[in-house]
Amino acid sequence: MQIGELARRFAVAPSKIRFLEDEGLVKPVRRTRAGYREYDESSADALAMILQAQSLGFTLEEIKGALAETKIHGLRRDYLIRQIELKLNELDRHIAQVNELRARLVCASNELKARMKNGEKCDTRPPAPPQIGTNKPRPVHRVHR
Repeated sequence: MQIGELARRFAVAPSKIRFLEDEGLVKPVRRTRAGYREYDESSADALAMILQAQSLGFTLEEIKGALAETKIHGLRRDYLIRQIELKLNELDRHIAQVNELRARLVCASNELKARMKNGEKCDTRPPAPPQIGTNKPRPVHRVHR
């Protein structure tokens, strides 16, 4: 099949397939005399795996590593499970960072609402960020009227 057919099959632009080819991830089996790329089912299978891995958050470098591992040792489920677990750990760390940022934003919002309720004018300085996870008192910024 030619690149257009492969692209339609997976609902991607032909340029994406050419990019993945340039990255060494998808290879046409041959080129026609006119220079058209020809792909077979193994190319389609590789593209399906790459697109699925990307949809799960894996980078092209991580996908290249997995493909290299597969070429050397064959498709090993224990390796794939380990890679997925590593990605889950990375995601958990990111979620924790986002949750901490959210908590800081809620505190900042609540502090500004309290200042407005008390009739304080808001100066250009933002409130001090909360000291999450510490017992240190937060500095108090007083607004002069």
